[in-house]
Amino acid sequence: MKKLLWCLCLVMATAVYADEKAFVYNEHGKHDPFWPLVSPSGTRITYDDEVLTATDMMLEGIVTDSQGNNVAIINGKIVKAKDQIGSYAIETIANDHVDLVKGQERLTLKLKKGGV
Repeated sequence: MKKLLWCLCLVMATAVYADEKAFVYNEHGKHDPFWPLVSPSGTRITYDDEVLTATDMMLEGIVTDSQGNNVAIINGKIVKAKDQIGSYAIETIANDHVDLVKGQERLTLKLKKGGV
């Protein structure tokens, strides 16, 4: 009986492993459920690229590679210098802040210390 149970478990585990494929999430046009819906200033975040305002942008992190190139995470999106987020262009990414421009308007997002 133990051998039969052992064989059955082995066959089931093999079947499950064989059916396992790399999972790719299809968001079907919906936003990531872990993105915030309200900005720190209390306004609703829409995540439409054209509608993002300065108060909707949240700098979540900055990563520097071994060559000194920086990328930033703003509202869950990974961006680099010269990229667009909403109607803003990423001008520079420093170790503790990101400078954005929109026409003549300049905006600096500062990285919060302590993760809060």
